[in-house]
Amino acid sequence: MKLIKSELRKFFTTKTWIWLLIGCVVLALVQASLMLSFAGTVDDRTGRPVFPPVDSPELQKLVLAAPASATIFIAILGVIGMTAEYRHKTMAPTFLVSPHRWQVVLAKLVTYLLLGVAYAVVAAVFVVGLAWIWIAAAGGDFTLAGDNGKVLAGAAIAAALYGIIGVSVGALARNQIGAVSGLLAYMFVIEPILRAIPATGDVYRMLPGGAASALYTYAQVGDRNTDLLSPVGGGLLLAAYAAVLALVGYLVSTRREVS
Repeated sequence: MKLIKSELRKFFTTKTWIWLLIGCVVLALVQASLMLSFAGTVDDRTGRPVFPPVDSPELQKLVLAAPASATIFIAILGVIGMTAEYRHKTMAPTFLVSPHRWQVVLAKLVTYLLLGVAYAVVAAVFVVGLAWIWIAAAGGDFTLAGDNGKVLAGAAIAAALYGIIGVSVGALARNQIGAVSGLLAYMFVIEPILRAIPATGDVYRMLPGGAASALYTYAQVGDRNTDLLSPVGGGLLLAAYAAVLALVGYLVSTRREVS
């Protein structure tokens, strides 16, 4: 517990956390606003709906998945939380204060898992407020019952697990710029390309991004087949990725020479 408190103290010492939190909230609100703005629109070429009507349960599920944008921000925070120790040469003193290296690594994993939930909750509060006001103004009824609550819970679980993934990637790479750049390239370039290509669609659903999407995807846009795992299956797969990466990161960081 002392190590977790120490990690939280380090976390709130700089302003990085608040800028990433603002980015997380802004991205979630922009995503939700766009969906609400285009609610009920129809493709002129096919006559099929692009987005469900503003008062439909399907649109609410899509909008409430917006807090999942916390995954990328908490993953970056996890990377920074680990690599900053190497970048600023504080890892050696940290290990000297706590000679059991596994405790240090575990404290970081637990800390950023909790922070992942916190970021998703903050983003969810803003998105729920926006959706409630927007849908009520359009004459619809907004609710958090049923699958809507599951969507928010799935987004929080995904963000928490990506906190572990971020710390693990930082433990493996050590170089902060390289780790963050590689993570962004993977999440925003490699996985979207694999998802867009029909031949690799089955590959994407088994990757971390596909597993995370399965946690909070309860509605489809138009006739697009998301072809994802079930929410439970996606959650278990993402947890397995997080656990394996955490184990590998632990083994590497505790056996590596630190200067």
